[in-house]
Amino acid sequence: MGNLSKYFAVVSVALLIILAVSPMKDFFREWKGYQYAYNRLVATLPQRVKTAEIGIKQIWVQKLDRVDRCETCHLGLKEEALKNAKQPFRTHPLIHHDIEEFGCTMCHGGQGVATEYKESIGNVKFWAQPMLPGNFIEASCGKCHKEQSVPKAPVLNEGRKLIEESNCVGCHKIEGYQKLWVPPLDGIGSKVNRTWLVQWLKNPKQYFSGTRMPNFLLNDEDADNLADFLMTFNTPPNNSQLKLLPSSLKSLPDARKAKLIDKGSTLFGEARCISCHLINGKGGYVATDLGKIGSKVSEQWLYNYIKEPKVLMPNVQMPRYRFTENDLTSVVAYMESEFVDFDVQQLPPHTPDPASYEKGLALFKKYNCGGCHALQGISGSSELGPDLTYVGSKKTYEIDFGNTKIEQTLPSYLRTKLLDPRVFSLVAKMPKFGFSDEQAIAVTVALMSNTGERIPEEYMVRPEPASHFVPQGQFGQLVKDLACQSCHVMDGTGRLVATDLSMEASQAQPQWIKAYFKVPYSLRPILTERMPNFFLSDAEINVLADYMEKVFVVDSLDRTIKSEPAMVSEGKRLYYERYGCQSCHMIGGKGGYVGPPLDKAGSRLKPGWIFHWLKNPEAYKPQSIEPDNKLTDHEADALTAFLMTLK
Repeated sequence: MGNLSKYFAVVSVALLIILAVSPMKDFFREWKGYQYAYNRLVATLPQRVKTAEIGIKQIWVQKLDRVDRCETCHLGLKEEALKNAKQPFRTHPLIHHDIEEFGCTMCHGGQGVATEYKESIGNVKFWAQPMLPGNFIEASCGKCHKEQSVPKAPVLNEGRKLIEESNCVGCHKIEGYQKLWVPPLDGIGSKVNRTWLVQWLKNPKQYFSGTRMPNFLLNDEDADNLADFLMTFNTPPNNSQLKLLPSSLKSLPDARKAKLIDKGSTLFGEARCISCHLINGKGGYVATDLGKIGSKVSEQWLYNYIKEPKVLMPNVQMPRYRFTENDLTSVVAYMESEFVDFDVQQLPPHTPDPASYEKGLALFKKYNCGGCHALQGISGSSELGPDLTYVGSKKTYEIDFGNTKIEQTLPSYLRTKLLDPRVFSLVAKMPKFGFSDEQAIAVTVALMSNTGERIPEEYMVRPEPASHFVPQGQFGQLVKDLACQSCHVMDGTGRLVATDLSMEASQAQPQWIKAYFKVPYSLRPILTERMPNFFLSDAEINVLADYMEKVFVVDSLDRTIKSEPAMVSEGKRLYYERYGCQSCHMIGGKGGYVGPPLDKAGSRLKPGWIFHWLKNPEAYKPQSIEPDNKLTDHEADALTAFLMTLK
């Protein structure tokens, strides 16, 4: 009985200890410590802030199948008085969505049900969705936002733009992206010289820093074989033939050649090729750099290309200039003499490897050159890169980090892969795009927004249906020939590099439009002249202007303005005294340089357009910096009456 009593006493004590541990453990919970600390903090504030009730706080977003307990510790999310407090009590920055409707982990990731710090953030064992680092947070926006430009998400937008511009879909399947046009390789053997091609294949960005062509890190032997393979393709697309050079380009005395070059220089400037093309780092960004074109392409190819761009490149967005034969030869002579790479080192005489075609073809397929470039029916590689449609849901344990010492997370892997594509495997084929660290982060954010997570349709923001406006008739042929939609939008179709023309005839007067086509000029003194001079005939100008006057109009913009002297005088007073319009616009050489000069506004613009623009500038150009002065109809009428006198 004595031993039994001892056993009973020991068991009783153990039971008491066990019973005491549970409440003691609960009392010292990490989250309770934060809540007590929060209450002590708010008690010291000069502002009145409600204390927290001790207990687990939980958000259940049933539609998104999420349970988040983040507010158990993050108690000051909406308290402005705590904007400078330490975490976890600091006020949350601007919240774009209702926390009660979206929860926290929808944007931040992490283990929402956790109530301990180490379990809620970072890489938690057996938890596949760790909390996103701050510079990758916009990846969550892309799960719901599929439109082209996501509000308040510049990093995501930049990443999507880079993915599209880099033609990643040439090798990877990525939902929502379209392959961009790249030059076909048909006829490349009659286009470029071999020295340029070898050096280009070894390092494209050394020739043109703005190129989208990545570096495949070819060794000398591979670059030689691939170049020899490509140089065998001499026939341009659709079996077209290069026309012979005119005699004036073949053999001329030096004096006459100099006059030809001098004339070509003048025409090149008048045509404003620099509006689209870079020339030694200066000019437009729409097309390639012309600074070394004379050391790249043959004179015959250049002559044929400027004469008929779409014959050699059917889908190129290069306009056909209306040069006379003499003008064309002058421009070609000038470009061949002026735009030369004087530092280029010519390769020594080269005898192709007898098996260069087979070796070059193998390299062409190995690196999937056909994924971007068309080449006489030769397809790309059958072994494409991994499907990236749901790469944002990739589990950490599914990633091969190789022998690297980087942080073993998906964002770290993707960013490193973009900066150094072959660091994880020596047999990898992904080329190097030359992304900066900021660009690599942006692309990573865009890729991580592609997840397999099922989002209810009511949360999704889809892009607006694409417009497919295709102008017809003589106007349509001119639009295609001049590649107008490569810079202008027409009824929702085209690229917004320059003005949206969808309501141009409600804005500009027909005689001004015709005069502008004759000699284009920049409306804003501080901006680079963008519109090229195509040297159009009067008949072509009439076709363009007449079509625009009939089609690119908006009836609601019509308005009759009374031009009595009293109304004009009032408008002048409003312009100079009340609203200070001269701070941005010039009249008679006096005023600001921010907006276009208004000297000839009455000859250029229609009164209805001026009135409606003054009433609400951003309605017609969302990115406009023109202020909305909340004008009354009478004030807008008066200002319009004054501006219409400026002719």
